[in-house]
Amino acid sequence: METIAFILDIVLVIAAIAAYLARPRIGGQLAKGLQTLMAGILVLGFAHLIETLLFTLFFVDRPDNEVIHRLLVGVGFIFVIAGFVRMRKAFDG
Repeated sequence: METIAFILDIVLVIAAIAAYLARPRIGGQLAKGLQTLMAGILVLGFAHLIETLLFTLFFVDRPDNEVIHRLLVGVGFIFVIAGFVRMRKAFDG
C-alpha cells in the first residue's frame, strides 16, 4: 500500500507541475495572482509526497506527521486564496 501511495504522491506532484507549465502567460496584477495561486497548487502537490516520505524514510509518528501534513495543506490553501484575491483585485481595478 505504501508503494501505491508513493506513486499517487508522485502523480500529484507531476499534476501540480503540469498545471504550472500550462498556466496562461499574462501580465500585470493578474499574473502575480496567478503565480501566487500556482505556488499554492505546488505546495498542495508536494504536501502529500512529504507526508509519505516522512512516514517511510524518517519514521515520523503518525499523529505528528498528520499535523505536519495539515499545516502544509493549510499553507497551500492560503496561497491559493491569496492568489484568487490578487486576481480579483486586478479585475476590480
